Amino acid sequence: MMKAWSCAWAMLLMAGVAGAQQPTPSPKEKAKSDSAKQAEADSIALMKKFADMQSANAQVPAAPAAPTGGMAGPSNPRMLPDFSAVGDLVGDLTKDGSTQGDRSRFGVREVELAVQAVVDPYFRGDVFLGINDTEKISIEQAFLTTTALPYGLQAQIGRFLMPVGKENTTHRHELHTIEYPWIIQRYFSDDGLKGTGASLSKIFSPFGFYQELIVTVVDRFRDRPDSLTASVPANKSLKGLGTSARLRNYVDISQSSNFELSASMVTGMREQPLSGAGAGGLNAVNARQTVAGVDLTYRWKPLQQGLYESFMLQGEFMTQMNGTPDQGAVPPGLTYLGPSRDFSGAYLLARWQLTQRLFVGGRYDTLEDPLSNGARLDAQSVLLEWFPSEFSKLVAEVERYAPPGAPAVTRLLLQASFAIGPHKPHPF
Repeated sequence: MMKAWSCAWAMLLMAGVAGAQQPTPSPKEKAKSDSAKQAEADSIALMKKFADMQSANAQVPAAPAAPTGGMAGPSNPRMLPDFSAVGDLVGDLTKDGSTQGDRSRFGVREVELAVQAVVDPYFRGDVFLGINDTEKISIEQAFLTTTALPYGLQAQIGRFLMPVGKENTTHRHELHTIEYPWIIQRYFSDDGLKGTGASLSKIFSPFGFYQELIVTVVDRFRDRPDSLTASVPANKSLKGLGTSARLRNYVDISQSSNFELSASMVTGMREQPLSGAGAGGLNAVNARQTVAGVDLTYRWKPLQQGLYESFMLQGEFMTQMNGTPDQGAVPPGLTYLGPSRDFSGAYLLARWQLTQRLFVGGRYDTLEDPLSNGARLDAQSVLLEWFPSEFSKLVAEVERYAPPGAPAVTRLLLQASFAIGPHKPHPF
């Protein structure tokens, strides 16, 4: 503050000397000079007032530090992760009865609790817990993400959504439809495909557009069915682990449109059923199962009207390839009942934005159903999405579902989802 006062007096002294060296001013110039002197006086008064405030603050004693047992406290007193919750509510008004797994007309499909934070300069941590009436509470995802690997590499360690196909990398409550496409439900599960292990990814652009390669190694490919018991665990040997790879290609067509073309594959050993039961209640044998596919997503969102207009066209094709058990793996007297052929399927999804908050879409599914030995399953659906805000969503969907060997069913599904707290968006 003494330095500021010195500068102010130096300015006044220089102004006085300069004024003594100039001729007698005219009345107009004298008025300007008086205004300048008044401004200088106001500035000095303001500086003095500021100095008095600083002096008063300096006399207030600092609050005593909380006892830390001899250790210094953190520089950031908050040190709290981001907590959020997402509610996913689903209704089924199908005429002849609910088509939900628990046969409920209205239910809480899931409440997702998320805890996310930077752990240290090297890792970020994300934990997602799923709570519902059927599974009670489960660990949906829990992983560390590296933030300081060299050469542009990024790794994840823990449980995560497997990077296979496009839709499987999105949480169910954030889908553009109420349920996953049928190829994901039949080739993986109603809740998609997760894995516990490690992944490594890298983004590069050798051809002038962005590419991302993701490889993973997880404990196993799909969950073990509770009703099946094999002589050895599917992951006893390293070749039984689940492995996957995905190559994404992102290309800008114009300032308003782009497309993403990806290819992916996942493989691993799985328990497959046997006829009857052998010694020790063995009723399954391990066999390799592989799912490979391609997906294409086209997006159009004009720069000027992007808030009110957009269009997306997305499709995926998958093939499930089923191997047979190793020779001698099936116990004498038992017969292998697992799939002995491959199955393929696809879906096509279109979504139009009508207004700032209103969207309409449609999806067509067709596949060879592995639960019916490859019989054809077809479904067509139309849906209406309304976003009251970025934290809530209401969806109505009508689906014409034709299961193998059964009459077609018209399903009417409703969804309401909401987010509380700083819920992070999922990857693009």
